[in-house]
Amino acid sequence: MNEVIQNILNRRSWRSYEEKQIKEEELEQIIRCGLWAPSAMNQQSWHFTVVQDKETIQRIRKGCQEMMETDRDMFYGAPTLVIVTGKQDNIAPVADCSLAIQNMFLSAASLGIGSCWINCIGRYLTTPQGQAFAKDAGIPEGYIGVAGVILGYPKGEVPQGKERVEGAVDYIR
Repeated sequence: MNEVIQNILNRRSWRSYEEKQIKEEELEQIIRCGLWAPSAMNQQSWHFTVVQDKETIQRIRKGCQEMMETDRDMFYGAPTLVIVTGKQDNIAPVADCSLAIQNMFLSAASLGIGSCWINCIGRYLTTPQGQAFAKDAGIPEGYIGVAGVILGYPKGEVPQGKERVEGAVDYIR
């Protein structure tokens, strides 16, 4: 089996991270792979806001916790958060950003870096607190929150993949 297919089949979402920050060159490779994702009509709808400052991550975490009425750490202690937003007026910003995120996930896995999709970011950016953050962070106006990507060196055992759902594929030949 070739490396790309093996990487796709072995990639898992990580929910436990070392405190150590990922290397700058690894981060740049991951971001570059996100930028090279396919997009509808090559509109490249995405904007990435990379957050590595602990206090800023804490601010976003607290906002998400308040919004979700929970005290759990939905960022799982990851040292890097990439907020992915999409240009609202483009053809398919959510699909474009989702493809970019998948590219980031696969490139991270190939570098031995764990990742996980964080869904609450999209909703957080619609709250007054999230809108204030977006303005402070320089997220362009007219961009909608799609998701967060957490990145870090994985800690613990590799999560086991779950069986795939039966009947998810039909062929018409």
